[in-house]
Formats: sequence, C-alpha cells, structure tokens
Amino acid sequence: MKQFRTFSAYFLILLFAASCKSPQKLYEKGDYDASIKLAVERLRKKRVDEEDVKTLVESFNYINSREADRLTRLRAEQRTDEKWREIYDLANKIRGRQDLVKPLTDFDDQKYYGHLADLKFTNVDYAISESRDGAAEFLYKKGVENITKAREGERLRARDAYNDFNSISSYYSSYKDVVTLKEEAYRLGINHVFFTVINDSRVILPPDFDKGLKSLFVRDLNSQWVKYHTYKEENLRYEYDIVTRITRIDIGPDAMDRNQHIEEAEVEDGMETVYDEKGKPKKDTSGVEIKVKKYKKVRADVFEAHQHKEAKVVGYIEYYDNRTKEKVLSRPIESTAVFNHYAVRFEGDRRALNKETQRRLGGSPVPFPNDAEILMLASETMKNRAKDIMADNEYIVVK
Repeated sequence: MKQFRTFSAYFLILLFAASCKSPQKLYEKGDYDASIKLAVERLRKKRVDEEDVKTLVESFNYINSREADRLTRLRAEQRTDEKWREIYDLANKIRGRQDLVKPLTDFDDQKYYGHLADLKFTNVDYAISESRDGAAEFLYKKGVENITKAREGERLRARDAYNDFNSISSYYSSYKDVVTLKEEAYRLGINHVFFTVINDSRVILPPDFDKGLKSLFVRDLNSQWVKYHTYKEENLRYEYDIVTRITRIDIGPDAMDRNQHIEEAEVEDGMETVYDEKGKPKKDTSGVEIKVKKYKKVRADVFEAHQHKEAKVVGYIEYYDNRTKEKVLSRPIESTAVFNHYAVRFEGDRRALNKETQRRLGGSPVPFPNDAEILMLASETMKNRAKDIMADNEYIVVK
C-alpha cells in the first residue's frame, strides 16, 4: 500500500509538471516566446490541438505588436550607438520569431482550424538594413575619432578604437578600411615589455642560467594588450622593463653524512603449545592441543650515507616605466635548489627494518652536482616564482 501511495504521488507530480509546461500556461505567465516555440513544436505533429493554435496566434500577435511599436519609437528617437544596436537586435528578434512561425502558413490552414489567417506579420527588412548601416557607420566614426586621438599621443584611445572597429564585424564582415585601421589600432594600443636578468651578486652565473630563466613563459603571460619579450628587437618601443636582479647567491659544500644504527622488531617464529599449571598441554573442547603464535626478536645493523648540497639565489623583480623613467614596483624573489641522495644497506635480518628504511634500501653514493648544475636547478624554481609575480602584477604593464 505504501509503494502504491508513493507511485501515485510521483505520478501526480509528473502530471502537474506536464500540465505546467503548455503553451497556455506559458502565455498566462507572460513568457510569450516560449509559448510560441512550444506551440510550434506541437503543431508540427500530425495531431493538432485547436487550443494550441489559438494560443500561438494570441502570443505571437501580442508580443510581435508590442515589439513592433517599440521598434517604431526607437527609430523616431535620436540615433546613438546604443539605439542603433537596440533597433538592430529588436528587428532581428522579430524576424526570428516570424521565421519560426511562417512555415506553418505553407500548409492548408484548415489543418489549423483557420486560425493562422489571424497572424499579423511585420516587415522589418528596412529596419534591419537601416540599423545595420547606422550602427556600422556610428562605430566607424567613433573608431576614427579614437584612433586619431591615439595617433596624437592618447595611447589608450587606440584600444577603444580597436573595440569600435571590431564591433563592426557584428554587422559587416568587410566595411570600408576597417581591417587596416583595426591593425593600426592594435599596434598603437599594445604594450611591449622587455624582461631581462641582471647579476649583481659576486658569483659568476653559468651561461645557461640567464637563458633558462628567459626560456620560461612569455607566451603564457602574453595577453591582448601586453606582449613580453626576452630579446630586444630593433625599432620596437618598450613601455616597460622587468628586471630580475640577482643580489646574492649561496652555494653550500658537498656534504656526506654517514651513520650506523640498529633496528629491532618482534616477528613471528612458528607456533608453540600452551601448557597448564601442571605442565600438561592444554586442549580445546574437541581434544586438540591449543597452540599460539611464537615471537622472537630480530635485529639488523643499518648503514646510511646521506649526500646533501644546497644552493640559494636571492634577488628582486623590478618594474621600470620607460615613459616616466621610474621604478614602479619591486618584489623580493628567492629560489632554493636542494640535492639529496641516500644510499642504505644493512647486515642482519631484513625483517627488523622499518618501512622507511626498506624504502631507502639500495643505491650507492653518486657524484655531487657541480655548482653550475645546482644553480640551473635553482633557475627552474626561480622561473616559476617570477612567472607568478608577473602574472599577479599584469595590471601595472597593461596601462
């Protein structure tokens, strides 16, 4: 009985949900386009519900008439960029709705109880053509004004011009000399940033340190209006320099630590009989002697050799605005590279070794990395730190 009640409740929920999603319900809620779309989907089927046809006509005529009136008012107002766009979008919305419904009128209207004859269509072709021309021309003039100001030194206006020219593509794939002007706007609006490394420490860096640090990341950091460079190009103006200034390099010695210790453990060593207080073997209820696990202590001598070497590189990342000749940011940066190697062997019972010792077993001492090699390891870490700092401070160089 409980299962039947659960099923009945579930069925009623589904029935209620289905009844809510109907052209009539959507019309009553004021969701006219959804009502039209659902009605069209239903009317494309062989079985036609007259109520769906009536709702389609009512929804269509109401929303189409309302938006056509809005379109007329917009066309009568002063034309601005926003108004041209609104006219264009609204006219295309009306056209899309009409294109959705028109195919139904190609059928015998008797199938639809003669109601489709009441549909009221609006010609929006002229509004679309007019607003497309108006919006494109408005944006073009605005872009020309912005790029003219950019040529006169207001660089950020070039980005506005680029966006203006780019927006024209919403209306025309090709329009006047927009392609050429858009390319010029991009050239004027982009900031070029030069990244370099300066060693102010008293330690000579390996030749590849600088190259390794520069090889990093500029492609990941490049954005629409910022392009990073690691090598200077002739005839290219750099708005900013970013300098990784190395102030201190510490390289530790080759260190070898040796130690020996004993490890012990209790391990199983077979079974032994349990005796009672009289020295006789104990037996269970079935008469079998009771036996328990026997343990013994085992040990092993462990011999470890730990090789260790460390290098630390310390400095700053500094931002310079080449237009004002000022340092605009300084952030500390450091990187540590550590070489660790363990060689472990033992004498005795392997079962005495703990898990960590067993994991380290094997190997033998290896050659230490030289100073140049461990500095290159440090450069990899510093590269990632520099990348994070530059990503966090892009807001500076985008200006």
